[in-house]
Amino acid sequence: MRHTVALPQEPTPLAPPGWTDWQLGLQREILRLITQKNSSIREEISDRVDEVLLRTTLEATGGNISQASHRLGISRPTLRSRLRQLKIATPNSPT
Repeated sequence: MRHTVALPQEPTPLAPPGWTDWQLGLQREILRLITQKNSSIREEISDRVDEVLLRTTLEATGGNISQASHRLGISRPTLRSRLRQLKIATPNSPT
């Protein structure tokens, strides 16, 4: 037997006081995805956040993987692996 979950048509944001614009924007995107999908959205949101985080950090460090991994608090192999998963090219990556 298959169970379906009714999704809200227009979810109401319930933001705690003091949330910044980016938090409110993220909340709006999560609510949009909740109304469109019956599956987990955690991975999709995580991938989107990681893409912005990694691209911005690489840009700020001039594409230097060592500096970027240090700023992110992760190892170089972990950063390289995540870049491959997200299909983000780096200056030294094969084309």
